[in-house]
Amino acid sequence: MRTPLACLVLLLATACRPSPTPDATAGPASSDATPPPPLPESVSANFRCGDLLAGAAFDNANGELVLTINTRRIVLPQAMAASGARYADADGNEFWNKGDSASLTLDGQRHDCRVTEERSPWDEARRRGVEFRGLGTEPFWALEVHGGPEPRIELDLDLGERQLLVPRPQALADGEGYAGQADDGSQVTLRIAREECSDGMSDQVFPAAIELSVGDREYRGCGAFLQE
Repeated sequence: MRTPLACLVLLLATACRPSPTPDATAGPASSDATPPPPLPESVSANFRCGDLLAGAAFDNANGELVLTINTRRIVLPQAMAASGARYADADGNEFWNKGDSASLTLDGQRHDCRVTEERSPWDEARRRGVEFRGLGTEPFWALEVHGGPEPRIELDLDLGERQLLVPRPQALADGEGYAGQADDGSQVTLRIAREECSDGMSDQVFPAAIELSVGDREYRGCGAFLQE
């Protein structure tokens, strides 16, 4: 018996398969033939591609694939393929799905992928509606900015030893970021600059740099807007 996830990927693998050419000698098609069910407008799955965890949203309505890999969001248009579902752009990035496996070519490097139930912390935050996620080191800390009817900033500081909530933060008038008071009374200011940022601990480059002050403590790190 196939699992629901395996059935999902099997559906993706057949999404771009060309229809068989009618046989002119076979006579008219039977009026009792049942047409195949229409594809859903969108289907999502997760893939492990070596050290990368990729979220894949197959947009059948628009004929494109949205890949989320850590902080990156890549849109690939549907491309011709003899089998499976293939998506590629003019920069050489490609995702080719066949059954429960796929190949990913990203920035000139090829990765073999398999369906997984794992989800990266960035995709998990996206799924929960987090607008911005940031992190830093020495010691490790992280933050999440939530919007919606109950905006808040959640802070996880000093290797998890200090967890704070900033309810209803206000947008900064002089730039991108927020200010407010944490539930322990500390004044909090978060400044975000849209520039490349390295956390100094890995090869990953983030699209935003962070300056965070909590009371008299200063933190610097990197992050990304997740809903753009």
